[in-house]
Amino acid sequence: MLIRNTYLLIIVSIFLLAPLFGQTPLIDGSDENADANFRELPNGYRNVLLGMPLEQVKTALISESRFDYRGEPDVSLQDMGKRFLISCKGRGFIDESFFQFNENLLYLIIINFDNEKIDFFTLQQDLNGKFGPPSDLSPEGMIWENEKIILSLEYPLTLKYLDKKTFEGFIEDARSRDGFTEISRKEFLKDF
Repeated sequence: MLIRNTYLLIIVSIFLLAPLFGQTPLIDGSDENADANFRELPNGYRNVLLGMPLEQVKTALISESRFDYRGEPDVSLQDMGKRFLISCKGRGFIDESFFQFNENLLYLIIINFDNEKIDFFTLQQDLNGKFGPPSDLSPEGMIWENEKIILSLEYPLTLKYLDKKTFEGFIEDARSRDGFTEISRKEFLKDF
């Protein structure tokens, strides 16, 4: 009985993991255009796109049937006027969403799905079918990326669209601040 259950567990595991390894990207360069088209990632969700100005996103959200955006009360200000966040409830399969802006441009979309209406595996299979296997797998989820967009599906059931250039700018700024702090610390220690 134990051996039978072990075999059953192995078979079920293979079926669950098969979508992750079922398609391989074209690495040999034999058809570069097919690979480029396969990795073309969306730069937003439906009519809400990364890089859109704040006012344009507000207008798009009002007309979007998947979000319950009601206007100004859902907008909050952060980081001394430089960053904005729109938070709104979703409809249907979407539980809630967040739209993060930097210097008035949308750079991050976070969509939390209703796990009673859709499951992680179904969404993961759909993304694999559209974009191929993820470029990164971890216990937190999976990532697809190209030179412009990072698309991540995270546990328990969150999808994120991220402008890669803006994100890399944040990382570079953080490194610069860390470097300045280290130099200041060394200068301070010279006082003793």
